[in-house]
Amino acid sequence: MRAIIYARLSPTPRGEESKGGNLTQQVELSQALCDRKCWSVVATIVEKDTSASTKRGTKRSAEWERVKALVEDGKADAIVSRHYDRMYRTPWDLEDLVDLAEATGVTLAAAQAQGVLDLSTPSGRLAARIGAVVARNETEMRVERQVVGHQRRRESGRPFWSTRPFGFERDGRHREAEAEALRQAYRDVLAGVTLWSIAKDWNTRGLLSPHGKEWRSSNLRMVLLKPRNAGIQTYSQWVEKPDGMRVRRTEETGEGNWEAIVSEGIFRALVRYLSDPERNTGGGGKRKALLSGVVRCSKCQAVVTQGWSKKNAAGERYRIYTCSGGRCITCPADPLDSFVVRKVIDRAEEWNAAPATDAADEEREAELLAEETAASERRTALAEMFAVGDIDASTLRAGIGRCDADLTKIRAELADLASQRARVDLGDVEYLWEELDYEDPDRIDYVRTVVMQVCERVELMPRGRGVRSFKGEHCRITFRNP
Repeated sequence: MRAIIYARLSPTPRGEESKGGNLTQQVELSQALCDRKCWSVVATIVEKDTSASTKRGTKRSAEWERVKALVEDGKADAIVSRHYDRMYRTPWDLEDLVDLAEATGVTLAAAQAQGVLDLSTPSGRLAARIGAVVARNETEMRVERQVVGHQRRRESGRPFWSTRPFGFERDGRHREAEAEALRQAYRDVLAGVTLWSIAKDWNTRGLLSPHGKEWRSSNLRMVLLKPRNAGIQTYSQWVEKPDGMRVRRTEETGEGNWEAIVSEGIFRALVRYLSDPERNTGGGGKRKALLSGVVRCSKCQAVVTQGWSKKNAAGERYRIYTCSGGRCITCPADPLDSFVVRKVIDRAEEWNAAPATDAADEEREAELLAEETAASERRTALAEMFAVGDIDASTLRAGIGRCDADLTKIRAELADLASQRARVDLGDVEYLWEELDYEDPDRIDYVRTVVMQVCERVELMPRGRGVRSFKGEHCRITFRNP
């Protein structure tokens, strides 16, 4: 007989031992069985991190489809694995094999099971179906144990991290150098510093990810958006959408029992800031324009971007700012940059003298956190009442909707309070002139951060017909309260 050896490893959480044994061991055991029966091996097919438990009507992996194709083409008479659960784990997958056996006469054999399964006979099909029911039951029991385990972890609030997260040890303690870098990153981002600049700084300092990789804007953003940094526990699960697609959904389940790196208000503020679709991401960090995306046109409220003038009589061109909405207004870039920086320096003394926090804000934040806890507990209580049959589904949906609306409102106010307190220390701002170096994007980025922190709005005003020079009345600045 001609045999196909099939070996498979199930998907396994990172850090845990794979189920089903080593792939090499599976192949060796299957080969030994073929040698004892004097079967010739025509193909050895192995795959990793794939499951034999599928939903009814869905296809298995491409490698398993390849096994079936070889049998259908008449190139093999038997399929050999370490155990039958490598080939199927659900009754409907077995019935697919039964149909294949009726059409081709294929035999199933397992190195660690007694005998072979001849699916062309009633007794062979009975033995296979009993095995499929047992395997299905084992799968369901495993899922139930996982759900109970996750529930216990949520109730305990203890950290459950498959790998060490940035800023923490596996047991929830802080890795202080990384934790301090995260605290500073939250403050910097809310003050206007780009993710690209922070990532570059961390890489320069040798502050790499837990996997030893350098930082980019994308993976830094993912780390900053993790609720665990604010001491918030989450639970993730796969959810099937109406169109059949499966997505991973993460929801907050309450306060964890580890120390937060940043306050919840700061975390909520950053989530809102990074989720803002109108936020100017900077296109890779290499900015050459200080006020591009910061200044707005007073006519159409579109942001201004950097451009270049037409050549003058001497054949030279210079930088200009132009309205991105409809080219309503243009302005020479260097005079506008200098004017705005000079106004920021004039404002610095008042800004640095103002207190960073307000007692009333801190008291309000404590009230909001208490309200958030109460709303979360009401939401959990509703789910428990539905589970035991005390309320129906419509009452549950209405109650959950009210709780979610309350949580959204509370978290928005928390984010507002945190945003107001997120300040950059201006320090000796007279050195901003030296930092205004267009050859070094990092130094331009620092000046830009200070401008965005101090100025709530900068508008470019019309200069009038025939006026080419820039004057102070051509720029209107609204300062933030320090």
